[in-house]
Amino acid sequence: MADAIDKAVRAQGGAVVKPHQVKAMILAARRAYKMQADAGLVDDGVDFDAWRRATLHDVVGAAAPDSFRAVTQRDYAAVMDYFGELAGDRPGKPGHQDSARRIDEGRRAQWSLGLVEGEVADAFGGREGARRYADALFVRIHKTDRYAATAKQTWAVIFTLRNRAAKIRSKTALGARGEAGVHLPLPGASKRFPAFSRGF
Repeated sequence: MADAIDKAVRAQGGAVVKPHQVKAMILAARRAYKMQADAGLVDDGVDFDAWRRATLHDVVGAAAPDSFRAVTQRDYAAVMDYFGELAGDRPGKPGHQDSARRIDEGRRAQWSLGLVEGEVADAFGGREGARRYADALFVRIHKTDRYAATAKQTWAVIFTLRNRAAKIRSKTALGARGEAGVHLPLPGASKRFPAFSRGF
């Protein structure tokens, strides 16, 4: 289970950033560029676009994308952290690498939980039932609630919720088949099964 949770967190990190994150990076980059230019640390003739591409390369490495829209969730926090440092922010300020990464992973896990609650709603009598069950799992497994849970704790609840839903569906299907078998009337007489017409 722990390996599966770690894989899920890593897989989410490979997705590209959302539009609001692109906007945040652009604003952070412009602020950093101005600070660096005002301090005389930007070479003459280097415009904003060239500077931010070079800065992305400094953070991400050789595989750095040309566009902020292609930055992955895995690199987003590091990019924001670096732009923050270039703009003169203190390490540890919200938006820096560690805090930003934790917040971002937590948001993605919460978003995934919402999707899964919709997917398994039928097993719990509706979305509200699935949400209540998930909330109970947070308390029972992690002694916390969904809002204070870490990304790893949320993914553990997601996997447990899916497993419970599968078991509930399986039992419901078995029960329905069993009831059908008990209450189905005997087939009537036919040319293929004349025995039923003789009372067997």
